[in-house]
Amino acid sequence: MKPRFLFCVVGVGAGNTTRNLAILRELRTLGDCDILIAAQGNARKLLSQHYQTIGLHDIGYSSGGNFSALSIAKSNLGFPYRFLQNMKATERIMRDFKPDLVVADSDFYCLRPARKLGLKLASINNSALIVEYIRTDGTLPPNCRFSYNVIERSDYWLQRRYPHRVLCPDAGIGIPLPPKFVPIPPMVRPDIVPLTEPGDEIVVLTSGSGLDVDTIDLTPLHDHKIRMLGTRLTRVPAQANFVGFTLDVMEHLRHARVLVIQGGFSSLSEAIKLRVPTVIIPIANHAEQWVNGRVVEKLGIGRCAKSAADAGAEVLGIIGEYEKFWTSAQGNQQPTSGHIVAAQKLWDWAHLTSLD
Repeated sequence: MKPRFLFCVVGVGAGNTTRNLAILRELRTLGDCDILIAAQGNARKLLSQHYQTIGLHDIGYSSGGNFSALSIAKSNLGFPYRFLQNMKATERIMRDFKPDLVVADSDFYCLRPARKLGLKLASINNSALIVEYIRTDGTLPPNCRFSYNVIERSDYWLQRRYPHRVLCPDAGIGIPLPPKFVPIPPMVRPDIVPLTEPGDEIVVLTSGSGLDVDTIDLTPLHDHKIRMLGTRLTRVPAQANFVGFTLDVMEHLRHARVLVIQGGFSSLSEAIKLRVPTVIIPIANHAEQWVNGRVVEKLGIGRCAKSAADAGAEVLGIIGEYEKFWTSAQGNQQPTSGHIVAAQKLWDWAHLTSLD
């Protein structure tokens, strides 16, 4: 009998969507299977173009374009009610669909219902790596403490308690984790291919969440071609070309001399595979994105901006030492086959009698 997969995907930004599209494509190459998706936000909009998708109630993490304790609290005043709605909805979906494996990608609504119904549950989540890295490193900017203590540590607790297995995408942190946590390489959609020659533009890729984009300052780049994907930026030279949101990003990334991204893990993963010098701009107060910025510098493929206002200056810093950064980015051999590894793991787990 062909396996049945239920993917529950959070849709804040587009990173979860792109990596799930890569995994789902690989699953289909392994054999005939039934796939159903429960999603909200950007994930619902994008995944429904390719797979049967049931929409859940949208729940945002932050409001007003910034990521802080106050904005998170204001945007989630109705969170308990919407959370309960989504939890009940996913339980109904599970009872009707009867999946062989539930896969949660940063989704919390499906965790308790899956265990309540005795279903096998896997998740895709790297909070374990973030928490263990910060514990081991021993440093964390004061402005990231709320995000770390309230979001990342809570997430880590949920991952230890509910899923039977957790796939942890790792771009190079390499910290030992408990047995149920399975480190895998970064997951990158198949159309992203390494550049072998630098382009002639500064390509900017901002997240679908729109958080912290108003303070990204690229005005020092008035002598350079700029191409913007994602959320429109305002502090840019007049000649900057705004493309907007598209899943066909490689058409634009092939022009990159320098890539400018926010600190989401999917954007970081694509930068690693593209092998082009990169400036990463972590969303302010965001512990995970702060760690991702450290990873970029550890790999030697680029620089991490201390704030969004420093973005243009960091690009000029890379251009000033371009040969060094280009050589380092081209020489980086970090694997990006996580979507293939993840698909095989999920396929195998779906066929097991139990994951306990």
